[in-house]
Amino acid sequence: MTNRKTLFAAVAALALLASPALAGNGHGNGGGNAGGNGGGNGNGGGNGGTHGNGNGNSGASHGKSSAPGRAAKTDTDTTADATVDTNTKVSSVPKEKNIHAKLGRLNSLQRNVNAYMNSKSKKFAAVQAFVTQSAKAKNAQTAAAAAAATAAAAQAQLDTLNSQLSALTSLSQAEIDAMTAEQQAALPGQISALQADITAQQAVVDADNTAADEAAAAAAAAAVGTDDASLDAALTDMANKPVDAEVTAWAQGVLAGKIDQTAAKLQAGTTP
Repeated sequence: MTNRKTLFAAVAALALLASPALAGNGHGNGGGNAGGNGGGNGNGGGNGGTHGNGNGNSGASHGKSSAPGRAAKTDTDTTADATVDTNTKVSSVPKEKNIHAKLGRLNSLQRNVNAYMNSKSKKFAAVQAFVTQSAKAKNAQTAAAAAAATAAAAQAQLDTLNSQLSALTSLSQAEIDAMTAEQQAALPGQISALQADITAQQAVVDADNTAADEAAAAAAAAAVGTDDASLDAALTDMANKPVDAEVTAWAQGVLAGKIDQTAAKLQAGTTP
């Protein structure tokens, strides 16, 4: 009887050693239940319990070693996301806010056109003068352009008259002979009339050219004090912070509309 039990035990041990599947089952259940429960889920019998418990500890050890790796990856991803989010917030700050922080007192340049025309502030005086002079220059340039267009139209009319006179005075004898008697009789009068018109039109052209030249000179004179250097000087006189290229560019954009409005008021004669 003892031999039979010994034989059965030996056969069971050999079968357990020879079967990877059974051994794996002991390992899996042992690992899952780690400890005394591993014996119950092993391959049956005392030996199965022993293998299950041993493998269970191994599995638990493996599980512990892998957990920090996952935690580290999670922390890294969170940090990376936070970095991206911070950068996104920084880059999304409107540039307009940044420029206004640099402007300081120059923020008041956004005031309405009446403030430009009527301000009594000493700090505002230089910019006020720049805007007013720029408005005058704008009107002077408009007047010069109109005068030049008028002179050009007068010259075009004179050119037409000269062409007509040239056509009549360059007729060949054969062309004159081909005319009717009435046409031949009217030809000298037509030439004389054109010559008179040309003389009168030449006087108009001369006067218009003179007016255009004077308007151009007035525009050039009005433009003095409206260049970039003059603007920078005016901004610096008003500002309580450094004036750089970005500030100047901003001021040019803001003042353009103020200059147009002031020019319109000056043109209409509605300013004080």
